[in-house]
Amino acid sequence: MNDFDAKVKKFIIKHQLIPDESHILIGVSGGPDSLALLHFLKRIQEEMQLKLTVAHVDHMFRGEESYEDMKYVEKICREWNIPFQGERINVPKEIKKRKSASSEAVARELRYTYFASIMEKYHIPILALAHHGDDQIETILMRLTRGTTSKAAGIQVKRPFADGVVIRPFLCVTKNEIEKYLEHYRLQPVYDPTNKSDIYTRNRYRKYILPFLKKENPNVHVHFQRFSEQLMEDEKYLMELTKETYNKIVIEEKVGLTLSIKLGVFLESPLPLQRRCIHLILNYLYQNRLPENLSANHIDAIIELIKSPNPSGELHLPDKLKVYRSYEKCIFTLSLEKIEPYIYTWQEGETITFPNGSQLKMFVADDEVRVGNEYFILDDNTTFPLYVRSRKNGDRIRLKGMKGSKKIKSLFIDNKIPIPDRDTWPIVTDRQGEILWVPLLKKSKYESSRMIKGKTLILQYIKQSDFWEEQG
Repeated sequence: MNDFDAKVKKFIIKHQLIPDESHILIGVSGGPDSLALLHFLKRIQEEMQLKLTVAHVDHMFRGEESYEDMKYVEKICREWNIPFQGERINVPKEIKKRKSASSEAVARELRYTYFASIMEKYHIPILALAHHGDDQIETILMRLTRGTTSKAAGIQVKRPFADGVVIRPFLCVTKNEIEKYLEHYRLQPVYDPTNKSDIYTRNRYRKYILPFLKKENPNVHVHFQRFSEQLMEDEKYLMELTKETYNKIVIEEKVGLTLSIKLGVFLESPLPLQRRCIHLILNYLYQNRLPENLSANHIDAIIELIKSPNPSGELHLPDKLKVYRSYEKCIFTLSLEKIEPYIYTWQEGETITFPNGSQLKMFVADDEVRVGNEYFILDDNTTFPLYVRSRKNGDRIRLKGMKGSKKIKSLFIDNKIPIPDRDTWPIVTDRQGEILWVPLLKKSKYESSRMIKGKTLILQYIKQSDFWEEQG
């Protein structure tokens, strides 16, 4: 296994993935790839003075069978003396709540949200996942086939995630090399039968396309990885140029979720920047969650509309996004579904979980200093229940160090909170309805200035992650 070790270590050093003395959260399903990654990091733990923690998610697709996988991973962690964090998430139930959402996408979203919450809770800066070279080939080909050219560079070796980074040290090795590693160390992974089903797109690529490519060139994964890294470097530079163009041409309208662009300046830009600029606009309007059926064809259609000799016209894109051409402007507007107001009663010691995966937690103060707008220190005289609700017309908060009060609406505008998020943003009030805290944004003057270990209650907001996609 010297070749395997040398290859992965060289890859880690090249991309500066793991500094010495790092604390790493490892996503482990119990399958071959993640078990091999866990074992490899365990082997280099002493050498690099690493601290390891394992996170496992049971998506509950396979009932008792998947729960057994969770218990198996926990058992391995106990035997190897590695801290274990596990969660059962009813993904099938969540899928039923959502329209036109794929099971793979929902599972990935909730899994990554859980990983982010563990990283934040235990202050872990690195999440390690076991994607390998074959996964990279499949991902690039799938995205090119779908026409998703903006993500054609595939899976990033390292990218920002939560308050740290996600790394993929195994992108330099193949599935076959991982299987030989498992055999060499006599490791017994669990196998998910759904990974062989032709129902899933990735499985079809793995079963029918990958063997053909590997027959042509057994080291094809090396070339795909090099292509991915070079394309990402190019994209990084082009994105800086695109942002400069975006700032010159885009106007945020005051009504609804609407952006418009000045066509004169836009048409003076090179075509590659035009495409990327439109992609930035779509990302903003779709809140970084582009519909799966949105492709490069839609971006081309928008450019055709802009360049058309006809001074007016319109396009209808997925999920109620409309694009209008009106003389020297092109207007992008997203029709929003009406969001119903909500209110939760928050009793002492409870955790509130929102539909998007975000959470409000309450815990007793420990030795750690809690600062920042994601925390709120309750006054010891606070009476329960508290209330967590959506905004109301005329909402105001009395801020620390400020006379009078400030409109919640102004708070959202100052912090550039997108309009769709404003109607769902949680607002915490006391029993009498006084606003105590707008999580992540501002605290009221009613926050306690002292913290007593073992007595004072701390409120914490854990925001759902926007990084569950395997993207750049």
